[in-house]
Amino acid sequence: MTDDPVLELLGRWPGRFRFGRLAVKLRRPEQLDDASVIDAVLSGIADDEDEKAVFEILLREGELEAAEYLLENGPLSDQTRLSRRLQAVTARRQMLLEELRSRYAVLRKRAQDADLILPGLDMAELESGCAVSWPETLPLIERAETDFETELRTGQKALRDRLTERKTEGTIDPAGVESSNALIDAGLLRAAARQIDDGTRSSGPERVPALPPWKPDLSPEQLLEWHLDPVQQQRQARYAAWAPADGSARELLEAYASLSDGGFDTAQRFATALSSFLNTDGTHDVRLDEVTGGYLTTAPRAFADPETARFRPLDNLDLFIGGPETREPEGMGEIPPFAAVGPALQRPTGRGGYAVLGLRSLLQLATMRTGRSTAVLRVLGPQWPLAAFAGRTPDELGELLGPDESSRWLTLRWIVDLTGLGGITVADALAHVTGWDPALLHLFLQALAERQGRTDGGARWLPHWRQDRPFAAAVEDAVLRPLGPSRVTRIAFWAALAAGPAGEEVTAEELLLEAQLAADEVPDADAIRTAMTGLARLRLIEDASVDRVRFSRCGVLTVLGDQAQQRLEAALRDWAALPEDAAPEDDGHAVRQWGARRHGLSPGYEEYVTALADSALTADLDALLAGLARWTAENAVDRQRVDGTTNLVLVLREMRGIWQQVFPGRQLEIGAPASAVARISSRAAQVLLYELLANAGEALDGSDFGRVAVQVEPSGDEWLVDVRDSGAGITYPQGREDLVFRAGRSTKGEGRGDGLHRARRIAEAIDGDVLLVSRSLGHPVLKGAHFRLILPMA
Repeated sequence: MTDDPVLELLGRWPGRFRFGRLAVKLRRPEQLDDASVIDAVLSGIADDEDEKAVFEILLREGELEAAEYLLENGPLSDQTRLSRRLQAVTARRQMLLEELRSRYAVLRKRAQDADLILPGLDMAELESGCAVSWPETLPLIERAETDFETELRTGQKALRDRLTERKTEGTIDPAGVESSNALIDAGLLRAAARQIDDGTRSSGPERVPALPPWKPDLSPEQLLEWHLDPVQQQRQARYAAWAPADGSARELLEAYASLSDGGFDTAQRFATALSSFLNTDGTHDVRLDEVTGGYLTTAPRAFADPETARFRPLDNLDLFIGGPETREPEGMGEIPPFAAVGPALQRPTGRGGYAVLGLRSLLQLATMRTGRSTAVLRVLGPQWPLAAFAGRTPDELGELLGPDESSRWLTLRWIVDLTGLGGITVADALAHVTGWDPALLHLFLQALAERQGRTDGGARWLPHWRQDRPFAAAVEDAVLRPLGPSRVTRIAFWAALAAGPAGEEVTAEELLLEAQLAADEVPDADAIRTAMTGLARLRLIEDASVDRVRFSRCGVLTVLGDQAQQRLEAALRDWAALPEDAAPEDDGHAVRQWGARRHGLSPGYEEYVTALADSALTADLDALLAGLARWTAENAVDRQRVDGTTNLVLVLREMRGIWQQVFPGRQLEIGAPASAVARISSRAAQVLLYELLANAGEALDGSDFGRVAVQVEPSGDEWLVDVRDSGAGITYPQGREDLVFRAGRSTKGEGRGDGLHRARRIAEAIDGDVLLVSRSLGHPVLKGAHFRLILPMA
């Protein structure tokens, strides 16, 4: 330990906050020595960073206590941004805690499946350490994972030795050997041991051997030639492992080679060979129908396994066999997802209505002795729409999963396996995060499928889903949607989560106290107690009455619980701003009030608003409004009227009440910090938000429901205001999104088309902007247009 005077000097030295390592070291002065102090200071000099950069580095690395130390004692105490930085530390802490909990839950489940004792971990100690320093906590969980992998490999070797003994004794058949090896590879040692010792066949996709990884340095076409040429067979003996497993496998490859000749006979030969390959117990009659570009037939019993039959009860698979020049099937949109094979067929990008069974996949399949129908589905599933296995809606997924937890668990494993989304570890993580809520599970499966193939997508994305802010907002919406628009019920929801973690009982008294601590004005106790019973509509609820609430324990509610206090305060503010028993205004009056917002920069705006408040609907109002419209159309953006500062959150909340009267039945959801002060006048902000919210509300015309979501977030020295809707999206062609902002261009009829053009000019006047982020389908739930307003911070 270094001398106390040195530490005292460091503790008072103003420049210490430019040295990231020193900030970390000063948390534990008892561990400091001269060498570590010198190293920390020298590295800080070399990095030449300011306090803001050091804070961001500490936050990114997870040195949370050090980041808080910097905020509490350093020069970054500007009140405008201190609150935001403290919120960033809290959010980062909760994100890391959820990652820790998720990894622990998966490790514990893997240990159970492997029938191994989990290495000793004190979860409370880990969580406490994680709240201080992720770099110090991560090695502990990683060490436990490494120790488990070591024990798992030992257990796998012991079981493989036992399997070899049974094979030598002849007490287990070849199919049992392949299945047992697959279970051992998957880490399911308990199931593998039962199968090896007493022949108890396991269920689940893990018992089916995986396709062999592609290793030959030959192209698929060269390897096929080697299979078909006896001379090549001798010369290429190193590829003996790729030899067809039996006669039906060899015939399948030979039949594929003949497809290059074209014609009915070659197509029928392949269809017959595939049928024999999948059904080694007998050949089924094959019927071909000629269609555009080839032939259509049926591969029988492709879904014959009782565990896969749930996805297609008739068990047959439609098969398109293309001609020598056919590149893609045509006119097949009315049949269920099907398989396609042909020498010139191109595998489609993304998921679609058909999946190509290519030569490379056939060469891999030909090596398999067992599990062939499942292996074929593993090739096809990642190319088909997710709905082929997970249903088109959450309700369909719920029916597939069934009421029993063991069947749900098995079905989910099949879904993630056949869709190519992962294995048992991914299934376990999904169950942990979603708590078996079909709406959440369907949402997460969609997200995994959409991100599949990306560098940071698929299973790599799942542990960090809460960092994906648009998706996290969709998750919150999916949880709360069953509660409907009732603000008091949402207050009860957030108060319950704030009062205690998911899985623990919260009494009515605790819930009421949480609400009373969050705001001066709250709904009366009877209203909140009644709202507590409304929580029973949630799927993630175990008990809900006027006396108590207990949520299911799951990852999503853990994440929402970390934000519960902030959400509760916002829900109470919303309730206070527009109580549920407030009488609705006259529709015509509300429409006039709303439409006037577009003309907020006009000199006559205040006169019109005053007249509207004091008068019935008269011709005088119409004349005043016409004057506002002329001024707005004829005058350029006046910088003096745009300059100023305003809290965007207050403007949005004030506008929401009238918006929902103008667009009845539709919901406007606002996600924002307590304050978002931008460098723009309140009138100009009102005009900008009017144009975006009016545009989104009108996109929902023709339906009695729909949603618009507004998210306000900081980004550097700017505020980002994202507006998404659940409408049909923008119809302008790809690459011509700029037409949206051109004067006089509109898809909404005559007399429209200047609003977004003017909004962009207003934003640009204060160094902001309005962007069209996506025309449609940019969000898993809110599939309409996505506009972004960028405004400088005050």
